[in-house]
Amino acid sequence: MTRAFILLLVLSLGQSARAGPAPTQLVKVDFVFDNKITHTLDLPTLDLQAARKSMVTGQKVSSDQLRALADAGEGLAAYRYAKLLQASAKPAKAGAAAHYYAIAAYTGRAFAVGPLAKLLAAEGESYGPKLLKQCKNALTIQAMSGNAHAAQALGQMYSTGAPFGRDLPQAQHFLAMAGQSDPAAAMKLALVLLSDPTDAALDHAGARAALTLAAQGTSLSAKVTALNLLHLLDKPATLATKDAP
Repeated sequence: MTRAFILLLVLSLGQSARAGPAPTQLVKVDFVFDNKITHTLDLPTLDLQAARKSMVTGQKVSSDQLRALADAGEGLAAYRYAKLLQASAKPAKAGAAAHYYAIAAYTGRAFAVGPLAKLLAAEGESYGPKLLKQCKNALTIQAMSGNAHAAQALGQMYSTGAPFGRDLPQAQHFLAMAGQSDPAAAMKLALVLLSDPTDAALDHAGARAALTLAAQGTSLSAKVTALNLLHLLDKPATLATKDAP
């Protein structure tokens, strides 16, 4: 098992960006990857051990062997089998590739996040509840381990509602993770939230938080854009104050 202690910067919700940068709270997470196959001898049968030896040494491995390894929890085999399913001329069962990409992500293979996120965006709404939960948990585990791509994907999915359902607090939570290393993700979510009626009813608390994160990046153009948008959000309130008797 690979254990990592992660310090997550979680954005406090319900704070107005006009009052200054939204405060953050440090949350310590004891995170464990379910990477139960780290050595060939971890596999339960001689056939599986032989197949893994062939795979890691670059020898030919059949699709059946890859699937057996993947089903036993071998993350690299799960990733390769998912790619085979996508490349096959014979359409696989809906969600099959996502299932195996999720196994790969669960076992610490960060490179499985990209294709998993693409599949969820393209066809995730057709998945059953069990598979959706598996995919969501796999992305969450990756995000908690510091994978900004996973955090960004979750932030966008929770903001649009597809395929996990809309949850703006969760979107902000994952945006806070992604925004620490990818302010562009914060800007993308801010633009979505600016046109969101639910966020508007909350005085655009979500958009303000996202813009505040975007303004903390190194890109001058993004920073100027974020600050200008924050100013526009504050302007109606300023005008109302001036017009008040």
